[in-house]
Amino acid sequence: MPKTGLKPEELQEKVLDAAEAEIRRNGVERLKLTDVARTLNVSHAALYKHFTDKEALLDSISRRWLDRIDTTLEEVTSRNLPLEQKIEEWFVVLHKMKREKVQSDPRIFSAFNMSAEKTRPFVQKHIKTMYDQLERIVGDGIKNGLFFCNTPENGAKILFEGTLSFHHPRIVFEKISEDRIDLLKSVIRALIVGLKEKK
Repeated sequence: MPKTGLKPEELQEKVLDAAEAEIRRNGVERLKLTDVARTLNVSHAALYKHFTDKEALLDSISRRWLDRIDTTLEEVTSRNLPLEQKIEEWFVVLHKMKREKVQSDPRIFSAFNMSAEKTRPFVQKHIKTMYDQLERIVGDGIKNGLFFCNTPENGAKILFEGTLSFHHPRIVFEKISEDRIDLLKSVIRALIVGLKEKK
């Protein structure tokens, strides 16, 4: 088969795009590297240089999506907003991105959920990145005398664990028929009230 003329990272992106299209058509179970190679008109061996097997390909699809979430949440974290508004927006954005993926790409979301359930290192990295962002926000709140939790880490855990049902993949999927934005905002406000209480 002809060479692609693409840089390795460009080929990887094209492979991921083609694999996603294949999953949308036929589902995760029927995904084959040979079909992806045929779609891109490259050799099967060329794909194996980047993805050792189907599981590695699925993980890369999930990793790319989580990276996009991390980037979007970092934009919210860096905005010049009142801290309470920033926390609310951060969680609403996270919830909406998970929910929209279920609605627009249920088969891709299924692939992600398979990876998440196995607690892959990139999933753990994603969770750590989110915690780091929340700790920065809570840390600003402590410095400004708004929050009185013991540490930024403690405050971030309270917020993250308290809203888990709005961003955990399985629960988002199970509740997809419900509009839960108002409930999420109410939960966040209640958690913030707790962070503002002097110990």
